[in-house]
Amino acid sequence: MKTLSRNESFPASAQQVFQTIDDLGVTGMHMTESSMMMMGSKLNLEFLTTNKTGLGSRYRWTGKMMGLTMDFTVEVTKWVSGVEKVWETIGDTKLIIYSWYRMKLLVNEVNGKTEAELSISYEKPEGFFNRILCFFLADWYCRWCLKKMLGDAKKAVTNNPKESARSFQTRSILLALLALTSLTAQGQADNSGIYKTFKDYKSKTLEYAIDCNTESHKIKSDQFHHKDVVRVIHNDSLFTMPKSEIFGYKDCKGVVYRIIDGKNHSILNPYSTIQLYKHEIRGHKRTAIHYYFSKSMDAVPILLTIDNLHHVYHDNAEFLRQIDATFRRDGQLIKFDKASKEYLITKLYNATLK
Repeated sequence: MKTLSRNESFPASAQQVFQTIDDLGVTGMHMTESSMMMMGSKLNLEFLTTNKTGLGSRYRWTGKMMGLTMDFTVEVTKWVSGVEKVWETIGDTKLIIYSWYRMKLLVNEVNGKTEAELSISYEKPEGFFNRILCFFLADWYCRWCLKKMLGDAKKAVTNNPKESARSFQTRSILLALLALTSLTAQGQADNSGIYKTFKDYKSKTLEYAIDCNTESHKIKSDQFHHKDVVRVIHNDSLFTMPKSEIFGYKDCKGVVYRIIDGKNHSILNPYSTIQLYKHEIRGHKRTAIHYYFSKSMDAVPILLTIDNLHHVYHDNAEFLRQIDATFRRDGQLIKFDKASKEYLITKLYNATLK
């Protein structure tokens, strides 16, 4: 893995700089416009999550460059507003000069000015031809991206230092209003607590429950020194439960987690006919993300692959035919259908039940 970085000074607050660079409408424009550096090509951007920014937000880039297909999904794996952001490619990727990349943004305000450090880490692609292109083009393209992104951000901040923050805040307010007036697969995000059993999860019965609008508590399940337990700080008291004795929990963001073999798996579409799960393995240099599925809400999840779907749903020929016609590789199985507001794999399966 190789990392390149670039620094830029901004005449604005750290929060304004962070919000501007975090806005793909500013720093992603160089990939959506035809240019010499893009070899006359441009890519299409598609958001896969309702939140266009923040932890867990995902988006997909598709198009062609030098006549070669590009198709890759990016997920934000760390997001601390005004301080730090990390985003990287996930799943199967169709890239030309990389096989994987991660970008990292750090901002620091000193004496009324903000220093921003933006970096790209990448791994070389497979294949002789792609490795040759990587040797000649990868670093060159990285430096151009870093320069372009920071340059576009500085131009936006310098021309109107408050506009980027204002547009971001407006978008956040609209998204918040939408969240308040819409029903999502995660259900209402105004309560939090522990699901002791599958029966509790099925009936949506929470222990140590709170109203997130008026109360607060802490659920800790991934602490280094307490890997085998879930710790809940509730009403100023600490409760400790073995992970083996609880089904999962729900946080105040509306995310439901199922604990499997002592590990947290976020349920992407709770109470769906095919439940999808995401499991993150955070390493020193990168975060590995794996997706799983279960045929029923209480079934043991297995890795989300086309082969495994064929094995589990061998008795549903129509569903398998739709799978083979729609998806060419495993990484596409996690695609979200914005029109129906559900994961495409669930939509295809539900259609076979009618």
